[in-house]
Amino acid sequence: MKTKKSKKKIKIAKSLFLLTSAAIILVMVSLGLHRTYAALTDSDQKENDFRVGNVQTEIKEEFDPPSIFEPDKEYSKKVQITNTGEQDIFIRVLALPSITKQQSNGSTLLLPATTEGSNPVLTIDYNLTDWINGQDGYFYYKKKLAKNEQTAVLFTKVKMNQAAITEEYENVSLTIEIKAEGIGTTKYSYRDAWWNAETPTTGPLLDVDNALKGQTSGQ
Repeated sequence: MKTKKSKKKIKIAKSLFLLTSAAIILVMVSLGLHRTYAALTDSDQKENDFRVGNVQTEIKEEFDPPSIFEPDKEYSKKVQITNTGEQDIFIRVLALPSITKQQSNGSTLLLPATTEGSNPVLTIDYNLTDWINGQDGYFYYKKKLAKNEQTAVLFTKVKMNQAAITEEYENVSLTIEIKAEGIGTTKYSYRDAWWNAETPTTGPLLDVDNALKGQTSGQ
């Protein structure tokens, strides 16, 4: 006959087994998610374009980066996206500026490169006639692109504002990483791909949705 003490041990052992099993399952799920995420980000890091099936885009830039980025001087940089695939697509673009400075010890210092607020470090003349700033890091093109069609320029020039910087910004370099994402125009594939299948109800993403939803195809 089992004593209360032995029953208690059995219950503890079962609980430990269940907890261990749950932990193993969580680790397996986490590893699976990590591998999936790594596969997606690895592809994005290797390519300047974004491809899904026969959706293809090409980034066109006109920019001659200066060796030293000087304040209060405008530098020309034109960015456009071309649809090089076979089907109509919607486009959004991530434009990520960064300002770096080489240190005497060989390391690289990353300095703030703000473009918004009351006293931004950078002024970039974003084209908000043909594009919408989604305030989520992306600029959305208002029109769908047909095969071989090209967007209007996202911006044409950039400037570092003397009034917003300190002496740390002497002898710095500027880079602007551009990432373009294209998605087919099937109803409502852009919501699924870009917003986790959610329909925005407020803010600039609602403006994006209103601009694109009337240009979708299919049911």
